[in-house]
Amino acid sequence: MKPMFIFLAILIIISCKHVGDSKLTNRGANLENVMVTSQDTAAVLKTYHQSLSIENDSINKLVWAKDARWLQAFGRVFKGRDTIISFTKYLNRSAGYTVSKVSRQDDAEITFIRPDVAVLHEYHEREGQIINGLVTPTRKINTTYVLSKENGVWKIRDKVTMDERERTN
Repeated sequence: MKPMFIFLAILIIISCKHVGDSKLTNRGANLENVMVTSQDTAAVLKTYHQSLSIENDSINKLVWAKDARWLQAFGRVFKGRDTIISFTKYLNRSAGYTVSKVSRQDDAEITFIRPDVAVLHEYHEREGQIINGLVTPTRKINTTYVLSKENGVWKIRDKVTMDERERTN
């Protein structure tokens, strides 16, 4: 089942584009009959926003699946809720990260694959981050989350973060 989630996430990532308003879509074959409630849409957004409140362990343990995975922008893979929470706290306390700021934040886009599986894509830009002693150019960051509804609760199963790069000839 996990390879299917990863495959779906890759397909969604390829098809995502920056949009200034929140989008709810059902892309793909035979998804016209997917019944999605406004409560599920709100719950997916709430889970995403709660995942950003780094210092609250009780919330983080609720939003991340126990066996979640995060592939971050620099190629490191973190497996397991506790590992992800620990690294996120470390990152958000590091001096090079804390001096940076988000200069642009687009609304999240949600695609429901099934009533109990959603993909959320978000885009933001971060300025002033110091990496290896150097201030980086503005980072254009795309993050895609795969969430599943488990026992009535939406949890993050997989997160993939990527920086856009300028193409060179």
